[in-house]
Amino acid sequence: MQMRYLDRTLATIEANLALDEALLVVAEERGGPAVLRQWEAPEVVVVMGASCRLRDEVRVEACREDGVAIVRRSTGGGTVVIGPGALNVAVVLPIDIAPGLEAVDVAQRFVLERMAKGLRTLEPNVEVLGSGDLTIDRRKFGGSAQRRLRKHFLVHVSLLYHFPLELVDRYTTLPRRQPAYRTGRSHHEFLMNLERAREQIATVVHSSWISPGPPIAANVPEALVDHLVATKFGDPAWIGRL
Repeated sequence: MQMRYLDRTLATIEANLALDEALLVVAEERGGPAVLRQWEAPEVVVVMGASCRLRDEVRVEACREDGVAIVRRSTGGGTVVIGPGALNVAVVLPIDIAPGLEAVDVAQRFVLERMAKGLRTLEPNVEVLGSGDLTIDRRKFGGSAQRRLRKHFLVHVSLLYHFPLELVDRYTTLPRRQPAYRTGRSHHEFLMNLERAREQIATVVHSSWISPGPPIAANVPEALVDHLVATKFGDPAWIGRL
């Protein structure tokens, strides 16, 4: 399999979430390629999972006070705070690329273990724990979420490398569902930065998926991105639906 690569950050958080979704839709409905995309939000933003409840997981008043946007992605998982210092990775793959990927947990671990193998060249103690966390010594620096269509799936991964972790406490509550290995720890006790240069991390992630040589760039389906922003990711009814 030859994956396409896209290192592109669009102007708004809504457009960036829409682009990840668009790459999945293009693969599913138009026979598009498998894709690895990396991007980084230029401003701090709170991103809820598709099924997260706004008032249960987000400190809405603090976000409003600080002018921090609250949005909702199409993948599952919990609420995250991202921005400068958090590298976002989207992996779009066909379900039949490897045995067992019909199962959500198997597909999640398939992506995370491959990424962890590369990251161990920077930090040997990287381990996949829980339902899809990247950790070092049982502290989390990377979280993931998944969206599935009939023939393809998308896995989002956010990698904290130089992020102000105190903002996670300010803008989000403790999740109701926690992996056992968290043992009730606060955000401050549980989260960490990988503490490597962005370029190092991006290079390792790239080489985990893309064959050596000049990468083939993925196209940006601009019309589909605009449509998804207008009808979903920028729609207040979608963002506040739960």
